[in-house]
Amino acid sequence: MSNRQIIIVALIMLAGYFLYEPVMDRYFSDTSLKVAEAATPFPDNEQELRIETARLALSLSPHGGRITSARLKEFTTKQDQPVELIAGLLKTRAGIRLDLPEFFEDPDDLPYDYQVNGEGVVFSRELPGQLEIIKSYQPAGEYGITMELTLINRGDAPIALPAGYRITPFFGMAPGDDDEAKDLQVAWLNGPEDRVQRRKTKEVREPFQPDQPVNWVGIRNRYFTQVLIPASTGHTITLQPLGGWQLYPTLSTPALTLAPGASQQDSYHLYLGPLTTESLRADHAGLDRMMDYGSFEILGRAGLGLLKFIRQYVANYGLCLILLALLLRLLLFPVSQYNLKALRAMPQLQHEIYRLEDEETADAAELLPDLRKQLRKAMVGSFLPLAIQIPIFLALYQVLNGAIELRQAALGLWITDLSVQDPYFVLPVLMGLAMIGQQYLTTVNPHEDKTWIWMPLGFALFFAFFPAGLVLFWLADSLFAVAQLALIKRKTATERIPTTC
Repeated sequence: MSNRQIIIVALIMLAGYFLYEPVMDRYFSDTSLKVAEAATPFPDNEQELRIETARLALSLSPHGGRITSARLKEFTTKQDQPVELIAGLLKTRAGIRLDLPEFFEDPDDLPYDYQVNGEGVVFSRELPGQLEIIKSYQPAGEYGITMELTLINRGDAPIALPAGYRITPFFGMAPGDDDEAKDLQVAWLNGPEDRVQRRKTKEVREPFQPDQPVNWVGIRNRYFTQVLIPASTGHTITLQPLGGWQLYPTLSTPALTLAPGASQQDSYHLYLGPLTTESLRADHAGLDRMMDYGSFEILGRAGLGLLKFIRQYVANYGLCLILLALLLRLLLFPVSQYNLKALRAMPQLQHEIYRLEDEETADAAELLPDLRKQLRKAMVGSFLPLAIQIPIFLALYQVLNGAIELRQAALGLWITDLSVQDPYFVLPVLMGLAMIGQQYLTTVNPHEDKTWIWMPLGFALFFAFFPAGLVLFWLADSLFAVAQLALIKRKTATERIPTTC
C-alpha cells in the first residue's frame, strides 16, 4: 500500500471517529419527551419566593413547595443574563419533587402553605389520610441549599409506605449557551463501593437502576452541575430518560411505617454551581470527584494545575495556554528531541536504503545491515516518545475542553471566547500551516512527494470545530515543534546519514 493510500485510509478512519456521534445525534436520536407535564398548571398569579446565597439565587413555588429556578450570580450567558441551571422544559415538575408511591399520587401538584424562616422558607401540607409533609429550605455555603423533609402521622392509625418515598431533585439540566445538551452526563457515588459511576444522558434509553445504594447523585453539562446528597444511607436511584438527551434521577428510600403521632425527618444537601475542584470540595468533602478528567486523571489534574499556576502571573488565558504549551515542550524536551530526530532520520535512512538496494554492489551490501539497524532504531525512537506524549495531550484535551476558566475568556482581536470555535477559522488554518511546516521538515524530498501535506490539512479541518482554546494550544505546540525541528535540521545539515537518533 502506498503512502497516499495509507493517508487516505487514516483520514477516513479519523473522520468516522469524529463524525459518527454528531451524525447519529442529529438524525437518529429520540427528541420526544417521555414524561408529561404536571396535570395542574402553575396559577398565573403565583407568588415567587426567593432564597439567596453569596453566589446563588433560587426561586421557589408554593405550588408543590419546589425550586423552580436556580441562577448563578457570577456566571452569565451571551445575553448577559445569569446562568440558569434548571431546564425550562418541565417547569411545573422542577425543583426537589416528592412522590409517595402506593399512598398518594402527585402530592407536589398541590398548593402548600409557607412561611419565611430567617433566610429560608418552610412549606407544609396535610394530605388526605392525615399525613403532613414539611419541607424546609435553608441556604448552605456559596452554592448549596439544605432541604429537611419531615413526614408526620397526624392520624390515629399507622401509615405504611411500603415503597418508601421518592425524591426527584431536578428535571433536566439547562444545556448552556452552546446548546450542549448532548454533552450532559449523570454521575453517582456507590455507597458501599465508594466508586463514582458515570453515564452520558443520551445513552440512557430506558429506565436504569444501579444495583448499589448511592451516597450522592448529580447531573452536569460542560461547566455546571446539580448534585443531591442525602444525609442518611440506603437511598437507591432510578435514571428516567426524558428524550432530547435529558433525563432525571429519582432517589428512593427504604420502606417506611409511621405510627400514630410519629415522624420521619431526612436531610438533603443540594449543590448548584460550577464544576471547579475548589467549589465542589468546599461544599462537601469528596464532592470534587464529580469532576471528570478522563482516563488520565493524574495528568489532567496536573495540566489544569499548571494552567492555574501560570494564570497567577499572566492575566490573559490565551497567553496562559501558549505558555503552557511552551512549558510542556520544555519539560518534555529530551523526549520530544529524541522523537523529532528519529522522525527526521527515518525518511533519510529509507531513502539511502532504497538507493543502495538499487546499486546492488558489494559496498552497498556491506552498508545495508547497519542502515537497516539504524532504521529500526529510528522507528522505535519515533514511537516510544509518542507513547509518553500522547497520554499527556489526551489528558489536556479532556481538561481544556471542559475548563470553566476558559469560558468567555478572550484572547483578543476576533477571539472573544476561548471555549467556542474560532468564528473565522483563522487559528485552525494557522495550525494546519504549522503542521505542514512540521511535516515538510521531516520529509527528505518534499518537492517530489506531496503526500505529507494531506494529514495536516485533515487535522486543520477537524480542529476547525474545536474550542478556540484547544486549537490555540495545539497551534502553539506545533510552532514550538517546528522551531525545534529547524534547529535539528540545521545541526544535522552536514550529515548525510545520521548515525544516531
